[in-house]
Amino acid sequence: MRKAIPPLVYRLQRCESKDIDVLNYFFKRYAESTDTSNDEGPFYSELLYYLIVFSELWERQQPSKAEMTRLLTEFGISAGANPMSPLHCAFSKEKSKECNKLKLGNYDADGIIYKRDKYWNVSATILSQASVLLLSSKLDAQTPHKYAKHLLGSLDGGNKELITVDYSVHGAFFWTQLDEENPMSEVCGMKILGSYVKSKGDLASLDKSCLDEMPGFNMTLQIDHQNAYFGTDDAYDGIINSSSGSS
Repeated sequence: MRKAIPPLVYRLQRCESKDIDVLNYFFKRYAESTDTSNDEGPFYSELLYYLIVFSELWERQQPSKAEMTRLLTEFGISAGANPMSPLHCAFSKEKSKECNKLKLGNYDADGIIYKRDKYWNVSATILSQASVLLLSSKLDAQTPHKYAKHLLGSLDGGNKELITVDYSVHGAFFWTQLDEENPMSEVCGMKILGSYVKSKGDLASLDKSCLDEMPGFNMTLQIDHQNAYFGTDDAYDGIINSSSGSS
């Protein structure tokens, strides 16, 4: 979807009547494409997600709403964690100034959270018979590449490697298609992972040749994607196609 950003920003800034129709169409189609109602299947658990987030990652004690807003607005791009604060208080039953205001932890059952043990926030030591393989993208907006480099440096041991791709989105193991326009094409990250498993973790034997086949940076939006999300075959200046209808 990052290829849609330039025409989207262009139309938002120009904001003419034809842009409003196209923008309404885009936001409606995008909302439909990101509907998570189908996530509640056997391989997805929202409860498990929040259990891990609040037990492992959430700041303690609960920051104030003003502080959460400051952190959001000062960061370059963020989905925003503000709406999760009441959930955290309900899950954790935390006795803090902010959580006490919400009164969401006043129930008899135990909180849905687990204690942080001695391994929490402690750099891992790589065992002598083990190795560590990391894969990261320089354009990963969700887990920035600088933190992958920091993680590599914090691991105690020398049998480790960080493989970096230049243009992949978040999840470089899965979103490094050798044909970026075909999501069903071979995935470089998975080929590297397969090689790692096949070589039984021997980093010296790792086959990374697919990195030379990775496509270059390209922000051209395919015509079918322009029609699907903008309702026109010209994402920058077109009007809604009659077959697309209005939002």
